[in-house]
Amino acid sequence: MRRSFTLLHTLLVASCSVLGADSPPGAAEINRIAFLGDSITAGVGVKSPKTDRYSTVATRLLQSRFPNLTEINLGRSGQALCQQKPNYAESEVLSQNPDAVVIQWGVNDQYWGFSVTEFAAKYEHLVSTLRSAKAQMPIVLTTPIADFRWAENQDGWISQAGVAIQEIAARHRCHVADTHRALDHRRSFYSDAIHPNNAGAEAMAHSIVEALGAPPLSVDNASIRFDQGSEVRFLQNVFLPEREGAAPQWIIVSDISRTGMLVDATVPMTIRTAPIYGKGDYRIEVRGKSGAIHETLHATAAWSRMLTFKFTPSEGVGPFRIEISAKPESDAAPAK
Repeated sequence: MRRSFTLLHTLLVASCSVLGADSPPGAAEINRIAFLGDSITAGVGVKSPKTDRYSTVATRLLQSRFPNLTEINLGRSGQALCQQKPNYAESEVLSQNPDAVVIQWGVNDQYWGFSVTEFAAKYEHLVSTLRSAKAQMPIVLTTPIADFRWAENQDGWISQAGVAIQEIAARHRCHVADTHRALDHRRSFYSDAIHPNNAGAEAMAHSIVEALGAPPLSVDNASIRFDQGSEVRFLQNVFLPEREGAAPQWIIVSDISRTGMLVDATVPMTIRTAPIYGKGDYRIEVRGKSGAIHETLHATAAWSRMLTFKFTPSEGVGPFRIEISAKPESDAAPAK
């Protein structure tokens, strides 16, 4: 079933040594880290919540770099972000005086029937309030994990919310822990239809540690991952993959800028860029991982200042570096 994704406004290989190597020079000391979310954050599903929940495992891993680190677990079983009070950020989170915050909300917002639009607006308000209060505080946004509580496929809502969260991260300079991909629909990581077991919680924890060791996203350092949808919108870029069937197919787009992007995909995809180009003709070179040109495309920016083009990947050739440059006048068609 094909889905259209519209929004409002990185994997399980990390360790604390990675965090130490990749942290920005002069990174502030983190002594108090708050974890926000539902029963997954509270620890439902693991054998011993006090030692095995993802927040406690992540804290334990991070203590090799921040030995005085204290976990503040604010998990609320059965609740959704959209059910929290308007002053939730101030009264429940900032009142704890955290040095870092990890946000896990999402799956119960789907369960209780809130729309992605409602959820994204509430989420953006939470993040913007935290960022305004503490401009340099690390904030980690986690993508919602797969939800198996309903007989019908719930990935549409989950994936739309995940895309919205990644855009919010870019707009507010937050880190993204792709916990959705870390678990990647593997039931062996679940104790029931929604709660991770010990292995799933550990996978989430490693994803969070990796995220804190990487630079935060920003409008100038943007990337997006998604495994569903025939239309995905991100920072005014539109991605239109030609999927077949409803099975998840991962697409990763990173290094998005005026000069191009890096795309890891196995299905043909049309891309409509953000409106950032001057009027004129452009050459688009698609290079495989070897650096060799896979295909050369052409597009024209008119009054909208957007470019539209389609590329067709070949198996085993990607990821693909898409390079966009103004088309030399010598390549233009002769005047009649």
